Amino acid sequence: MSAFRGRLPARALLIDVRLLGADEARRRVVDAWQPDTALFEVPGGGWLVAFDQAVDVRAELAPGLVLVDTGGVLHPHGTPVDDAEPGDVLVPRAGTTSRFSRNALALVDRNSWIDLTALRVEPLAALDRQGVAATAPAPWQPPPPTPDLRALAAVAPAPRRTRRLLAASARPRRRRRVPDTVVAKVVAIGAAVAVFGVAALAAAPLRMVIIGAGTVLLYGLSGATASGRADSAGAAAPPTGRSVSSGGWWQGLLTRLVLATHAARLAADAQHRYVRRLSAAFARRDWDTALRGAIGVGGSGGRPTLRLPRPRTGELVPQPHRTGGTAVPLGPDAVRHLRTLYRQAVSELDRAGRVEESAFVLADLLDVPVEAVSLLERNRRYRLAAALAEGRDLDPDLAVRLWWRAGERDHALQVARTRGAFAGAVERLAGVDVAAARQLRVEWVRARQAADDHIGAVEAAWPDEGLRPLVVTNIQAGMALGGHTSGHLFAHLVTWRPNTETVAAAIALLDGRDPELAAAQRGFLAALAELRSADAARDRQLCTAALRLLVRDRADDPADGDERRRIAGRLRQRADRLAAADLPPLPAGRAAGRGVRVDILAPDEAGQLPIHDAVLLSGRVILTAHGEFGVRLVGLDGRVRARWDTPAHQLVVADHGGSVLVVAQRGATCEIRGLDLSTRRLRPPIAVSARRVLPSYDGTLLPVVDDDGLAFVELTSDAPRIAWRELDASSAVLDIARSPTSLAAVVRITGPQGHGAGTTEVWRWDLPSLMLRTRRAVDLDGLTGVAVLASSTLVTTSQDEQGGTHQVVGHGANTLTLDTPPTVLTSGATSALRVDSRSVTTVEIADRDLRVVFPPAVDTVGVREHAGTLAMWEPEGRLVVVDLARRQPVARLRTRL
Repeated sequence: MSAFRGRLPARALLIDVRLLGADEARRRVVDAWQPDTALFEVPGGGWLVAFDQAVDVRAELAPGLVLVDTGGVLHPHGTPVDDAEPGDVLVPRAGTTSRFSRNALALVDRNSWIDLTALRVEPLAALDRQGVAATAPAPWQPPPPTPDLRALAAVAPAPRRTRRLLAASARPRRRRRVPDTVVAKVVAIGAAVAVFGVAALAAAPLRMVIIGAGTVLLYGLSGATASGRADSAGAAAPPTGRSVSSGGWWQGLLTRLVLATHAARLAADAQHRYVRRLSAAFARRDWDTALRGAIGVGGSGGRPTLRLPRPRTGELVPQPHRTGGTAVPLGPDAVRHLRTLYRQAVSELDRAGRVEESAFVLADLLDVPVEAVSLLERNRRYRLAAALAEGRDLDPDLAVRLWWRAGERDHALQVARTRGAFAGAVERLAGVDVAAARQLRVEWVRARQAADDHIGAVEAAWPDEGLRPLVVTNIQAGMALGGHTSGHLFAHLVTWRPNTETVAAAIALLDGRDPELAAAQRGFLAALAELRSADAARDRQLCTAALRLLVRDRADDPADGDERRRIAGRLRQRADRLAAADLPPLPAGRAAGRGVRVDILAPDEAGQLPIHDAVLLSGRVILTAHGEFGVRLVGLDGRVRARWDTPAHQLVVADHGGSVLVVAQRGATCEIRGLDLSTRRLRPPIAVSARRVLPSYDGTLLPVVDDDGLAFVELTSDAPRIAWRELDASSAVLDIARSPTSLAAVVRITGPQGHGAGTTEVWRWDLPSLMLRTRRAVDLDGLTGVAVLASSTLVTTSQDEQGGTHQVVGHGANTLTLDTPPTVLTSGATSALRVDSRSVTTVEIADRDLRVVFPPAVDTVGVREHAGTLAMWEPEGRLVVVDLARRQPVARLRTRL
């Protein structure tokens, strides 16, 4: 047999293990492996790789000796097979040919070739959460009939007189005893009339004495009324709070009357005696007696009262939630004296190791909860410090850090998700516990991943290089979305792994002139200015290409000039110095053209599908809701990219643009489904009872208006739950607006939260911390329309009845006067004004000199602002999307079946 060179139909390969070694033989087996291949051990130290079907190979390049099949016999090419039988294997060795039966060969155990000990087993989780339906109350059922016990016991019916007496005893009594509190109030009012009547008839010298004495008696009577009410109700003093009854407005009025008369001296003497007793207790270091009888001198206090406090009961620890009550009106000297006593007590209690009592003085008496929290944390009372920080509404990141250090990880994560406090908490925690800060950062990444916030997840993990592999899938998913998000995340990938392929793709993006790449280029530039590649040469190459892009393109909005100059300054320091020196200066922005109104015409023809909501996503696709006709994703040219057959009356867009909630109105209940835009998959529906669902959210907490005020529903947990509440059932939300950084509402308050009975106020919260920043009363009388922006700016309309004109305030810098009644349209921080005429219906955008023109007599016009664009639609199927910076149309479409 001679060596063969050329192509052969190999049915098996013979590999000499003794000649090659085990490692090399295994490598060759792996390289030659095909589906349905078997590996046998041949006597003499060889392996037989048997293929299921013939494989065409080059004999001189094969990993082993090629065996061909002739009549079922495997043999080298040219070896005679006259004496062999089907199933035999002919193996040449040392000038002879050995014959073996393939059925007698043993299989080689390949499982031992792979070492799995260094691999980590990751449990698989379901991609979709199980649908959670609303729990409907059980239907009303009539009560079961009362059984006739006499009939069941075979007893004769009761006589008529007995039945009449039983029926009379079962009826409620018509005469009810008048409550003692009502009687006491009537007596007090009568006494007041008598006292002031006598004072009016008395001589001037005696008049003030009578008024003072009568007021003191009335005050005592009101105190007895309050005490009787508390005793009759069985009310007990709070464990650690003050047991002084507020006495209501009546006692507050009498307190002011007493202080305005000569009887104020009696109250002042009682207060002086109280202060002397309290000072003596502090001087004796009788802390228990002193602290239980002390009154608070910090904060705004409550209704004025002249009654001195009864001693506290229970433990002397700071209360997480301060309850409103009464305040003893003390003079400024007495207040300064008590503050000095309390400060001295704080120092001495702290030195004595009585930490809780020292924190009680700071939090409840001096009303400085920040100092109390700091004291508790220094002494490792983390749980009490966390409860105090959360209850007193201190910085959310402080509460998260303290709950985490207290071991309450679930509670810490709940507060962090609800109040958006991950960033600050990680920074605070890193200063005291690096390992705990890293664990919290991991939870932060997971929270952003659960919210489909790809940019948020990447930026949360990026400072820790060990966590970057956790967000590779987020980088891939975000790049698939396109637009600003894709460019921003691509910059992270290129600077992290700057190989030849990624750098070439990045330079191609920066050099591209396709208008659809503009958003991705802006995102890449913004991220590259803050990131630096580990490879200095690659970083210099990227920054040079980015600087060329900035020099080549002008800013769409002159307001972006400062940001572009900042980015250019950062990139110029890292770019190639010779190339940067040869580049011209940064061009100025395009002329604003303000004062020249731009008209954008909507399509003349109506669409074929009604539009309930629409939003531009990633700068290149539009998501539209068509009610019972489902949801569609269309391109800027109107072609349908994807469609989902699920009812949709509203779209709730996440601030990061990576996910959308599809809302179907079902009476008082909203059926909500999440839509992941990167995978284009709908999640199972959930049901939420709400009067109104806001059109945007942060990806975790969905704000809704319900019967009990303003609720924030957490959607990333296993089951939806209300994680936070603002306002209450006594507050009616008249209008509300939200942006990524602010939330504002016009609220009609009829309960105790208002500054007066039936007040209208504008509330504004910071997001994502949900901190109430401003609250002001407004007068809406005489207005024909009112709307609020996310900045808490009110846009109002009114009518001049004499002139017949209409005024618009808040829509832009100046007040507008119109001849026709306008309609205010708002979305986030943007306002628009609809004006109807006989020929057209126009929508004017504030401070933009921009107007969108619809055909006349269209139905309701909807607007939505998102990521610098404004979408406008009307139910007949016309849709216009405008770039607010460029004042140019992005899309002008009509819906089609």
